[in-house]
Amino acid sequence: MFVPPPLAPTVEAALRDVAARTPEARAAALEVLATVETDELRARAIEAARTRLDDEAAVVRVAALVALGRLRDDASIDAILAKLERDEDPVVREVALIACAEIGGERALEAVIAALGDPRPEVRFQAVAAIAELSPERAPGHVMSRLDDDDARVRAHAASSLALLGDRPASRDALAARLDDPSAEVRAESALALATLGDDRAIPTLRRLLDDPERGLAAAEALGSLSPKGAARDDLARIARAFLKPLMLKAAASAALARAGDERGVEGLRSVLKALRADGRTYAVVAIGEQRIAALVPEIVALADRPRGADPVAIAETLARFATDSTEARAALERLAARDDEAGARARELLA
Repeated sequence: MFVPPPLAPTVEAALRDVAARTPEARAAALEVLATVETDELRARAIEAARTRLDDEAAVVRVAALVALGRLRDDASIDAILAKLERDEDPVVREVALIACAEIGGERALEAVIAALGDPRPEVRFQAVAAIAELSPERAPGHVMSRLDDDDARVRAHAASSLALLGDRPASRDALAARLDDPSAEVRAESALALATLGDDRAIPTLRRLLDDPERGLAAAEALGSLSPKGAARDDLARIARAFLKPLMLKAAASAALARAGDERGVEGLRSVLKALRADGRTYAVVAIGEQRIAALVPEIVALADRPRGADPVAIAETLARFATDSTEARAALERLAARDDEAGARARELLA
């Protein structure tokens, strides 16, 4: 027998339920209180959340911290910092840092900077993200220092965060130095970060990552952003033509080749569109539209009538990119516009 999930409590019920018997009910109530908007309800929600900071259940303490962060209650900074320093649960400590970052202010920033040197790796890990959010202009040097952290997870997180803080020569060099890190995760994140910054030193590592089941897709996309040449293109072509590789990976490798002006990419995208399985078909459709690969318009037109698992909205958006120059594409878009669904509505918008 199907039992529907319980409805989220109203705000008034949530204010009552923060003292409910079960931790699940208390946490659910705090999730509701985190969303209040009026000043009166906000004040009551903050007061209720503060009462649960020392709850016996970690899940409730986490929910209370999330609520205080989202409600931007700077008066709760001291209580939040106490959770960061003394709570025995690592998740609670991490969420306390997130709450600090959401609230902001100089005291929160000082606490986050101090947390970068905390003896507990999970705290340092979260501090990397927190300082990037709190003070992007001051973050690069602090984040860069964590590339030498004793914990590989922290180093990897620092590498991925550094790429989001702007392109600086010092950041590039620090990331390049991590391409020989003992940790595969750190090497991968450093290469992906370098690619984000447009640095070709990432290419050898990215080529090796193409066969990584977890990171192959990201590596293919990163290589595509670097306009690969020679052996790197050949590696992408090998993936694009491979019989047993996942179709999403083949689509990404093909798109990277096509972006570099290699005809093997066009053929690879065509093979993904025509494959028996639907995996990767929507990815290919989007890539064809973004790159305006006119040679594949007939295949997109065919999908407009029979999507074969591709997202009809994505098909409509890709057809629209060719509709001015291709009567075929425009006619297919008009057929989609006759549908009484989301794809039809999107097609009509695009034709307007």
